[in-house]
Amino acid sequence: MNLNAAVATGAAAQVILIVVFLIATLSKTITHRELGRTIAQLGPAALGRHAAIAVIAVEMLAVIGLTVAPAALWPRVLIVLLSMAFAGAGIRALSRGEKIKCGCFGNGGAVLGWRQVLYLPLWLALVVLAEANPPTWTGQEGLLGLAVALLAMVAWKLRAELRLLRPLREDRMVLPDPTQPEAEVHAA
Repeated sequence: MNLNAAVATGAAAQVILIVVFLIATLSKTITHRELGRTIAQLGPAALGRHAAIAVIAVEMLAVIGLTVAPAALWPRVLIVLLSMAFAGAGIRALSRGEKIKCGCFGNGGAVLGWRQVLYLPLWLALVVLAEANPPTWTGQEGLLGLAVALLAMVAWKLRAELRLLRPLREDRMVLPDPTQPEAEVHAA
């Protein structure tokens, strides 16, 4: 593999990690109570809320680190630790034989189990690719890329929300302007 292809592969792996963990972090931020309940079901209930906040903070720290310090090792170490924790949660749920709701991407209907365990090698492979050939973008370029990713996510969500507004707009009642002399307002 030539040097350009290796660097591109490392950068692609890092971008995948950034995007996936950014989406997961933002989803968990919105539904952090659900994540807290999931964590409470896995271990000591008292730790649920605090552990949920810690998971969200570590994920966001990893995303920011991968973005602004692309060659640094510590963000990829955080991804490895998070991935191992997620796989451990899957194993714990499987060993208990319980269907514990997964808080991976917020409020989805998935349950913890084999999926988290099977994703571990994928996350580790992406980390190894990114570490072997770290991206060469600057912190400023990384922040610009993060801003573009966030705007794309907002546009995606906004498109879905606008689709919901169309039936409401068609269903609204038109009332005459009472300040106009020709306006008639009928009593119901």
